[in-house]
Amino acid sequence: MDFPPVHPLCVVLLLTRDLDSDAPSQPANTEALPVELLRDAPNWLLAVQNLRETDVIILLTPIVIPISQNPSDTSDPFEPLGRSLAKRHSRIRQIPYTQRSEVSHTPRLQPPNKRARNGITSTHLGFIKRGHVIILCFAPDPSQQLQQEFAEVTFAVSDNKPCIIVVCCKPTEISQALLFPTVIQAVDYSPSVLEATAALIFGEAAPSLSGRQSESTNDAQRPRLWPVEQWNEARDITSVLNLWHECTSSRFSIDQRTLASLLRRPGYAKHYVVRDPRNGEILGFCATYLSYVDKEGENLIASLAVLLVRSLSRQQGIGLSLHNHAISQLKRTRGVIRLQLGSTFPRIFYGPSSEMQLNEEWFRRRGWQLNKPDVPGQGQIVRDMILDFADWRYAEERSRQEVMSFRLCTQEDMVGVLEIVEMTSARQAKMGWYDQYLSLMNGPNVKDVVLGVKNDTVVATALTYTPFCGSQIASNLPWAGRIGNDIGGVTCLCLTSPTQDSGISGLLDAAIENLRSQGMTKIFIDGVTDDADILMQLGFREWAQYRDVWKDI
Repeated sequence: MDFPPVHPLCVVLLLTRDLDSDAPSQPANTEALPVELLRDAPNWLLAVQNLRETDVIILLTPIVIPISQNPSDTSDPFEPLGRSLAKRHSRIRQIPYTQRSEVSHTPRLQPPNKRARNGITSTHLGFIKRGHVIILCFAPDPSQQLQQEFAEVTFAVSDNKPCIIVVCCKPTEISQALLFPTVIQAVDYSPSVLEATAALIFGEAAPSLSGRQSESTNDAQRPRLWPVEQWNEARDITSVLNLWHECTSSRFSIDQRTLASLLRRPGYAKHYVVRDPRNGEILGFCATYLSYVDKEGENLIASLAVLLVRSLSRQQGIGLSLHNHAISQLKRTRGVIRLQLGSTFPRIFYGPSSEMQLNEEWFRRRGWQLNKPDVPGQGQIVRDMILDFADWRYAEERSRQEVMSFRLCTQEDMVGVLEIVEMTSARQAKMGWYDQYLSLMNGPNVKDVVLGVKNDTVVATALTYTPFCGSQIASNLPWAGRIGNDIGGVTCLCLTSPTQDSGISGLLDAAIENLRSQGMTKIFIDGVTDDADILMQLGFREWAQYRDVWKDI
């Protein structure tokens, strides 16, 4: 059959269908693969895997008889394909069509909108023109010929967009008939096979281009969806701690008591595990949190704080299953306006650590941008820094400081302090800061707040803590205490004027003196972005580096 000129990114998927229950059974082919890439000459699948988050996939699916052939079954057999694709790319539009064209004998050169009342109509063509990737599914009866003119119409109006064609017929009948540049074959359109098909399209399964692998090898490599369970601290904490040590560097070494404290946030945290069905061993773990954005208590930031998978169990869909389940649960929570890869408070990791191996492409396909080091939310570099008091160089800057005095906070100061924190949080998009200050209200740790005062007005604030101070902030920021018992911390620095560089150094000097009086010899500061150069000039050094990654919803 003559085909239109070659269109970029034309991908064909073949799903074997045999609904004739009276046909004699055939011997099982133990070497058959549920999903197999037969050819991909132009390497077009890679381009499909590189969609932007805003790109739309149009999924055109035929109205067919369910595999069960149960008259009471009214489900759409191709709905699992739509769901599986949506787990990998959020913008999926599924539109059904009728396969049997009432005028299938109409000459192919007739205009598409005059071709038939069934099949690919002008409605479908409108969706095709608006989409960025088109997936056209076929499921012909064994007695029917494949209506390839539908594909030709799709290609004709697709404007060189990626076109993925899914065909359900016996492999022996289509290997020569379909002259598409890229061909994938699948054994049927059962939910499990459609899930594997979506995984292959998005690069989560190793394709076989020639020959056939053994069934056992393919099963071991093919990603799949795993059952996800909510974790149980008493049962799972030891296994999760072992998984932590396997997946993180020695810099982030942690003990069981500290890890349990970080994860134990009733009402604000849900954590999940995937287990080996054979022995119950934990293969993957995911931690999630909710934090209030500001004092209003209505908007929330949802954090995917930790995602860990055992090294020998990777590339099998465990991380995908945990990620998708966690994100789905977080999005269902009323008031969530932002998703974060990392966490605010408690702060396990600000974002992906530079010391951890990370498949950036895997995260990018799920809508996370990590490659813009100067853009907040899309990979901006963030640092945790540490200073030995002996290296503090503030005395060199003292003569250039504006007239500002520093003292510790009292209960009478807290209303004004919270106003400054609210203003700074809104200006700098520092989510969760307000709650950290509010937790000290009417408590003994209010003295941990250091104030900068100018003309009898509070113009700057900072939170200090020590490993044993007993405040919420010390339990929310664990790394200073993990480094050593003589290391205090300072966090959530707020200044009424964003240009008060000298105020920062003076505020830090007051924090250092407060911590020194409590026996500390070093100070730890977290989440540093724009002020890193200033702090290095004052004697700080980098302890860890992360990327700031989030997206508003």
